[in-house]
Amino acid sequence: MIHEEAIDSVITLKRNEAIGQFDLFAGFEEAESEASLSIEIPDLPEWEKKDKLSFERDMLGLYVSDHPLQGLEGLLSQHADQSITSIIAEDGPHDGAIVTISGMITSLSRRIAKASGNAYARAEIEDLGGSMEVMFFGQVYGPIASVLAEDLIVVVKGRLQRRDDGAVTLNCMELSVPDLSEGTNGPLLISMPTHKATEAVVMELGDVLRNHRGNSEVRLHLQGDTRTEVMALPVHLRVNPSPSLFGDLKVLLGPTCLDN
Repeated sequence: MIHEEAIDSVITLKRNEAIGQFDLFAGFEEAESEASLSIEIPDLPEWEKKDKLSFERDMLGLYVSDHPLQGLEGLLSQHADQSITSIIAEDGPHDGAIVTISGMITSLSRRIAKASGNAYARAEIEDLGGSMEVMFFGQVYGPIASVLAEDLIVVVKGRLQRRDDGAVTLNCMELSVPDLSEGTNGPLLISMPTHKATEAVVMELGDVLRNHRGNSEVRLHLQGDTRTEVMALPVHLRVNPSPSLFGDLKVLLGPTCLDN
């Protein structure tokens, strides 16, 4: 790793200085000193969108370049009663209310209850506005234990629990995994300015679509100064809508290419 090489270089230099093995002419030969610390940075390919977002979440605790649920707003709202932010708000549903949320599992821990010895799980589920703790106990947990995984998009129906300290938890009653192809509510609409539709960009767009083959039709909106031309792409370019596809499209065409 590049950062490890850089750290090792500095540590070696500082260790030599500590035992007296330093360059007497360091002040006059600054260029040579800098060369001794130089690290060759290789030309590496860009991380996959999913990996990049995972690194951002792990290192910073939040997504910076994009959000893995971006583009799935319709899917989330279709399956959820309301957003997580509105549920956990002080004026949200009362303690004991039955609510349904939809989002992505961002953390998951499996545990064994000390008293009963029964297995259970705790997850953090996040939508585009917020996140909340969801608990899976007893007979509910058993059948879905093998399904639960980080980065999985799920729909959870459960009973709300509001504690005295203000914390809000959802105790799962039912869990399902939605079909992500529903996320576009029909054809996938991609927008781009006509002047950016160069041969190179169109070829790259074809590569992206072929990497996510599926059954959903793709329509391309070419936006000119005075009118927008709509093109239905061939059957062999149909896709499987997913956060990974949406991320690849935004990298190629810009963050607003799916804002239709």
